Amino acid sequence: MSDLTVITPPAGEPVPLHAVKEFLRLGTDAEDGLVAGLIASARAQIEAASGLALVSRTLRRTWTRWPWAIVAGGVRLRPGPAGTLVSIVRVDAAGESESFTPRFEIAGGKLRLKAGQDLPGIPPGGRMEVTFEAGFGAQGEVPEDLQYAVKLYVQAAYLRGSERPLSSVPEDVQAILDARREWAI
Repeated sequence: MSDLTVITPPAGEPVPLHAVKEFLRLGTDAEDGLVAGLIASARAQIEAASGLALVSRTLRRTWTRWPWAIVAGGVRLRPGPAGTLVSIVRVDAAGESESFTPRFEIAGGKLRLKAGQDLPGIPPGGRMEVTFEAGFGAQGEVPEDLQYAVKLYVQAAYLRGSERPLSSVPEDVQAILDARREWAI
């Protein structure tokens, strides 16, 4: 079992308001609130559809048992890209905690044991809390294709004429996400 908690939310959106307004060819500030809301909705929908964190944030993944892949090359931390490992703490049923951070590393977006380290056990009623930073960086560091996907999503929602999220990711946005999909062979 795995749970995800946002420790520090993103500090902003992947695309600035002025860039989306320019993309939509809006020359006034009359709909800034609507467009800002659509940008946030687009980010959330694109992140959910892709398994990516567009803008950096700190997350905590909690396991009550280790995924099998942890000893077989590592576990891909989602959402990705996972960058910095903040901490790994074992919490027992009584709430006592112990750090195991030095035994682990993030490499290639995967959490894995360092060479020569043993996997710490998780006691009954206990859990492992893996805290890490994920995302491409700040607003200006999000890859251009994903910024474009956000703009396309906002455009589709704006033209629809509603503040509600779209019922599905638009096809042109999905094509961009599909190009980033990792395939296992």
